[in-house]
Amino acid sequence: MASVHPPNRIHVLNALAFYLLIALAAKVLFSILYEYRFYFPVDFGESVFLAERKAIFRGTYRVAFFVHILASPVALVLAFLLMFTGSRKWFGAKHRLVGKIQVLLIVIAVAPSGLVMSTEAFSGPIAGWGFATLSVATAVTAIAAGYFASQRKFAVHQVWATRCFILLCSPLVLRLTAGSAFVMNVESELSYRLSAWLCWLLPLIAYELWRKYSQQFIALVRQPISFSNKGTSE
Repeated sequence: MASVHPPNRIHVLNALAFYLLIALAAKVLFSILYEYRFYFPVDFGESVFLAERKAIFRGTYRVAFFVHILASPVALVLAFLLMFTGSRKWFGAKHRLVGKIQVLLIVIAVAPSGLVMSTEAFSGPIAGWGFATLSVATAVTAIAAGYFASQRKFAVHQVWATRCFILLCSPLVLRLTAGSAFVMNVESELSYRLSAWLCWLLPLIAYELWRKYSQQFIALVRQPISFSNKGTSE
């Protein structure tokens, strides 16, 4: 009996999943950024998002809106960069510097502006609480990731950094779910309320399940493929 061990199978699967994720995220992020043409200058007539908020688009909310749409894409791009360079020693010092910038950006800009905007969320307080919880959770995971990195507890740091990355990707997931609801003609205030929670809870739950069961999955994938030349006899 001969056994064939595919040593690169896990690496190939990880690389494929990573690059597919980048391609999808880039496409969705571009579609979000493309709408910025209605924000500079503000065009209530062309922007669906702003048209629904014209009455409250002033004061603190207006400031929070611009802070959020400028800081969030930067934080997301930095998150992808950090995920890509985390295990590469040659990027060590730069990784730490980018990580500090990202934590600072999230704590002073992304999370506070998200909290302000959550008070005027479309479809009411249920969606608002979803986005508010997301903002707080993003700040907590970023701070935790930075703290454990400073303590050189890199395994724990990686877990919290991944959680932060997932939460920062929630606008992309929200755009995908909103687009799917529109295509399937089920778009409603209820679907938006659900999306406000599920856009970050489901990916986070999926990650936690992966952490718990990944070793069993890897062991299954790494099982050798056996070929037997023995014939059967009666």
